Amino acid sequence: MPVRPALMLFAGALIGCVSWALWHRFTGRNPPIGIAIGVSVSGLILSSTRLWPLLAIAVLATYEIFEPQYPLVAKLAAAMGLALGALVTATIIRRRGVRPTELLDPRSILWVFVAALAGSLLAAGIVALGTIAAGRPTSFVEKFAQQGLGMILAAPLVLVWARPLHERWSFFRWTGFVATMLLCAVVTTIVFLLPREDPVAWAIFPPLVLAALGWHLRGATVAMAICAVIVLWSTEIATGPFALAAPDNRVLLAQMFVAVTCATIVLLAAHADERHAEDKLRIAAKRLEVSRRNLTNMARDAATAVAILDLDMRYVAASQRYVADHRLPEDMALEGHSHFEVFPDCPAERRAMFARVLDGEQLSGDGDPLRHSDGSVDYVRWSHRPWYDEDDRIAGIVLASEIVTAEMEARRKLEEAERRYRAVFEQAGVGVGRLSLEGVFLEVNDRICELTGHPREALIGESCRKTSTAEEWPATIEGIQALARGEVPYYSDDRMVVTHDGELRPVHCTANLVRSGDATEDYIAVVLQDITPRIAAQRALAESEKLLRLAQEAAGVGVWEIDLVRGGSRHSPQSARLFGLEWHESEYRMADVADRLGTEQVAELRKAIVSARRIKGPLDMTLRLTMPDGEARWVTLQGRYDPHDGEPRLLGLVIDITHDVEADAQLREVHEKLLRLARLNAMGAMASTLAHELNQPLAAITNYLEACRYLTRSRGDPDHDILDALDRARAQALRAGDIIRKIRSFTVSGEIVQASLDLNAVIYSACAAVRQLKIARDARIDCDLDPAPANLIGDALQIEQVLSNLIRNGVEATAARARREMSVTTRVGREEVLVQIADSGPGLSEAMLDNLFEPFRTTKESGTGLGLPICRTIVEAHGGRLWAENGPGGGAIFSFALPIAEADETIQPHDEIY
Repeated sequence: MPVRPALMLFAGALIGCVSWALWHRFTGRNPPIGIAIGVSVSGLILSSTRLWPLLAIAVLATYEIFEPQYPLVAKLAAAMGLALGALVTATIIRRRGVRPTELLDPRSILWVFVAALAGSLLAAGIVALGTIAAGRPTSFVEKFAQQGLGMILAAPLVLVWARPLHERWSFFRWTGFVATMLLCAVVTTIVFLLPREDPVAWAIFPPLVLAALGWHLRGATVAMAICAVIVLWSTEIATGPFALAAPDNRVLLAQMFVAVTCATIVLLAAHADERHAEDKLRIAAKRLEVSRRNLTNMARDAATAVAILDLDMRYVAASQRYVADHRLPEDMALEGHSHFEVFPDCPAERRAMFARVLDGEQLSGDGDPLRHSDGSVDYVRWSHRPWYDEDDRIAGIVLASEIVTAEMEARRKLEEAERRYRAVFEQAGVGVGRLSLEGVFLEVNDRICELTGHPREALIGESCRKTSTAEEWPATIEGIQALARGEVPYYSDDRMVVTHDGELRPVHCTANLVRSGDATEDYIAVVLQDITPRIAAQRALAESEKLLRLAQEAAGVGVWEIDLVRGGSRHSPQSARLFGLEWHESEYRMADVADRLGTEQVAELRKAIVSARRIKGPLDMTLRLTMPDGEARWVTLQGRYDPHDGEPRLLGLVIDITHDVEADAQLREVHEKLLRLARLNAMGAMASTLAHELNQPLAAITNYLEACRYLTRSRGDPDHDILDALDRARAQALRAGDIIRKIRSFTVSGEIVQASLDLNAVIYSACAAVRQLKIARDARIDCDLDPAPANLIGDALQIEQVLSNLIRNGVEATAARARREMSVTTRVGREEVLVQIADSGPGLSEAMLDNLFEPFRTTKESGTGLGLPICRTIVEAHGGRLWAENGPGGGAIFSFALPIAEADETIQPHDEIY
């Protein structure tokens, strides 16, 4: 950051703030003009807007010196209001491209006022908010008027006097300036400070106009500053024309008067300054034009011999080259001598030419002989032009000449070269021709005639469309036009030429624009080369590559190459496709496939490449690729080391073995399913056997219970508690037999009993059964059941078994927990009923979630791993679904959903099993 501009900006802002503080201290009121913000705006424009924090520091420093007890929030608001308001104004002026030297130009002053308005609004708003936040009264309009008036008065004053004077003022001009300023001060004092009651504020305008017209912007800004101070001070002491207004409106009216007056006078001064500058510029332009004409004539032939003669053909000036080219003595002073004295043998025709030039003609010649006194001859390019004085009258002749003897020799050599070129042109082994800028043949050699089959006279003057196909002609003419316009440096492409017999012949066409000596477009040179053998070879190669790619795609094989010196690899299209890459001919890097291989496989691949290079042996490995869409692909790399003329590389194949890997995985999966099916069949047989074997003990238990019940009743005074216990035992035995028979039936046939069931009743029954268990003694089981009815059809006993199993699992999961809570929740939807059993246990691990419902998978020491698989089988047999997940607050949640039957679905009667 420049130190000097920063210090000057800070000092200016500090002086403005101190003047505000002094005014406030002596009058007890805020000054009606914000000098500080005006000085700050001009400082930011002249230095840099990045220095705006210095303005805030200046305001805070002033408060600490004069008003240390002022509230901090108000101090900060005043500091930020001044700094940001000045910054906004300066930024708008800079963004509009208005330079400091053009700030008060009539075309720019409107944007200056708009910027001042925006900055004043922002500054006044911030200061007013800070004052209100400090609990003090304030007026936004007052603040806005202060800041705006300060900008339009102080900023122009500083900016105008910061610029150096265009012309130095004399003592008398300074005296007139001071006198005019005193006149403005005296008139303003008489009008505003002396006691009077008539509104004659207009009387200050004549001296202000005099200051603006006589001393332009410098006079206008100083005079307005003087008048503004007097007008505003008179308002403070209640004198002058504005004392007639209401006390609350005096200051605002005075501020508006000063602002309008300032805008008017500054615009008048800017206009006067511009008119004055235009007058001076017009005079200077006229003088410059006269000099420019003479200097243009001199500069036009600056590299040649130049001499200037007056009307009497006397030399005014002559260059040294003029003296040397005419072989005059080097020390000869031509100025003042007559041309005819220097060249007494000047022929009459030359004298007549001079007379014509003095009459206003311009004469010139190229390659005319110049005979010297020693008899030698040079060839010159010359021109004779008149020159003019300030009154636009012919004042003499400008003679310019250049010896072109060497150029004439070069021209002769060029003609010789042209003859040689012609011989090469005709005997070239390729077709060479010249086209006009419109594509018309201007010249062709014999080879073009051979290629096209047309004789020379049939091509000259004809458009090249005659030898172009209809399909290629639009592109051909577009290329010719682009060359003619200079849009492309050359044109090169393969084309088909239509021969005289109508056959198509492939050629390579190269064309470029040829310019003439004056750099203008002359013609288009075109070269045609027969590429029939090359096209045939390319077609054969393309066909071979096509067959190879088809073979690679059919076999799922791609070709790759790894550069062992510079790194990088190249792939065939099939190889790139297998790696999931977009094919291109340039090199691939390891980073291109890193996301598909993973960190471990990348490390293994690098290690295998290094090993193959070290032992100069083969590369053989299998990789698993993860495609961007999540698809897994398996490939095998098989390569070998190739020295390749000192630049070793690995060449090999990439083969897609995804189908083989998937086939192996499917085979293993089928094998595992067969093993599970065998275990399930064995378990079904065991369940059937258990059901058959347990029916007899359960029947015996039922009979013994009936006998006990009969004996107890036969007593004179039976114990009803014993009878109730016997009834419950009998009911549970019958229920156990019913469960065993239904499990056997479900295991054998897979069918379930279809009947309407009350899900809420089933849930209450299952919860009651679990609460009777010893392990559930201190567990809490809550039910949150949806009261909405649901039409469910199924086997209530089997659904109860599912609920009992899930609730008991939850109770067992909380056995070692301090908080043992279970919740059973139901929600009835439009198509299904959702049942959720949540516990406060440790939850399910990721490994458990993966195989939770597989048979023989258990985490219990005494578990069989069949409970959850049987539950899922029962739920799915009812057309539902069962799943598990971890709760958001911990614990596990087992959920199952049962479908709701249609309203008109009938229930088939069935026999209850006892």
